[in-house]
Amino acid sequence: MPGEDEADSSPASPVTGTDAKDIASSAPGTAPGTAPGTASGDRPTPQPPAGSALANSAAAGLRGSRGNLLGSRNNLAGSRSSLLRTAPSRGPAPGTAAAEPEAPPANAIVYENTYKLKPDKKFQTENVKRIADEILTQKLTKVKYDADKVPELCKHISNEILAAVKKLDFDRHKLVVDVTIGEFKGQGIRVASRAMWDTTTDSYASASFKNATLFAVAIVFGCYYE
Repeated sequence: MPGEDEADSSPASPVTGTDAKDIASSAPGTAPGTAPGTASGDRPTPQPPAGSALANSAAAGLRGSRGNLLGSRNNLAGSRSSLLRTAPSRGPAPGTAAAEPEAPPANAIVYENTYKLKPDKKFQTENVKRIADEILTQKLTKVKYDADKVPELCKHISNEILAAVKKLDFDRHKLVVDVTIGEFKGQGIRVASRAMWDTTTDSYASASFKNATLFAVAIVFGCYYE
């Protein structure tokens, strides 16, 4: 009728399968590749089919993890056992008698620290030298040099000098006696010694002797023992 809008009488074009897919994918509120009205997060996670290699690998991984946990538990138990074995003893077990400490011998002499840094009686060089001179003269005046007898003779004279010096009662002193005997044929003789000590408390004395066939030198060291 005149004045009314004329409707489009042209026939509608058919929608192909490709066009329908494009329309569905462009529908608002849907993600590409999903059906209309379905959210992408609602899609279930695909599971590997039973018996496949992926399923077997996942199962093996779970069994390995469980084995690792059991192994860790066993390691902890072993560590605890080691700690118990190495723990220090806290005393005798209940119902057992404790071992008593060994008592010192009845005749043992126990010295306490005197805290003295200087001797009450110092080493007397002149008196020690006099004793050594007398013993050397007494033991060697009529002796001829014999290389086979000299070692035993040195030991014997050293012991005699040491015993005589001990009678002077140098308290807390360590005494060392050195005797040297050699063949004398008119040659010059010099005997030297060197020591590191405290010159205010330690000292020495020396004596010498000679006859027609031998010479002898005796040195006595006295070192204060704090």
